[in-house]
Amino acid sequence: MRRLITLLFLAFLPVPLFVGCNNAKPVISGTPTPPASPTPLPSPLTLMITAEPLPVDALGNTISTSDHYFRLYLSFGDLRVYEYDTGTFLDGICVNAYPLPLDGVLGIVYYTAEGRICGIGQIHNARGGTTLETGSNAIYAEISTDIDVRELDFVWEIVTDYLPVEIE
Repeated sequence: MRRLITLLFLAFLPVPLFVGCNNAKPVISGTPTPPASPTPLPSPLTLMITAEPLPVDALGNTISTSDHYFRLYLSFGDLRVYEYDTGTFLDGICVNAYPLPLDGVLGIVYYTAEGRICGIGQIHNARGGTTLETGSNAIYAEISTDIDVRELDFVWEIVTDYLPVEIE
């Protein structure tokens, strides 16, 4: 009896292996028929320039803003605000890193805590003009005020944009 059960077991052992099998042969149905005449290829892409090229400065950098752009080439240092006789003055150095002189008007403004102007002046070069040559420039300003502004913070305000001056 034991043999009979073993034989039946061995006889039906491979049956589950064949139960899930089906034919995996691919069937192609609905194959498209190519057209009688080939369709023409599209014409090659033709690029057209539709905008003006971006303006660049003398160093080849793209001018990214329409106003105050050349102010980026100016840096200030050794600034000193002092009182002399009956006036208040600012002395310092302005470095122009642009290869051409820049001309513009820069104001120095002092504000109170309430936002009112309490001192105002205009930056000049050593000759009294507004042109800043390439390199270091001595600058000064006479500050119109009726209070002591030496310990107050000031703000640079551009009155006229700095633009390059062609060398003659």
